Amino acid sequence: MKRAIIHMEKCLNCVPCEPLERCPMKAFLRECPEDKPWIDLYKCSGCMKCKPLCPNGAMEMITQPCSTHGKTTW
Repeated sequence: MKRAIIHMEKCLNCVPCEPLERCPMKAFLRECPEDKPWIDLYKCSGCMKCKPLCPNGAMEMITQPCSTHGKTTW
């Protein structure tokens, strides 16, 4: 399974955060305006539409293989 992650050292906490605003799965969350966004891996579909939206290059794709029982182990 593919998912997006945010490299927090590259994230400059832009306002507005384009990946957060435009994620089709609404997988990005920010608890308060001062906090950097984070991704709910259960909502993220791995489409990576967020990657070109981030001006700081903080988005990256990770791949998590399914276990032998067909479940992921995030």
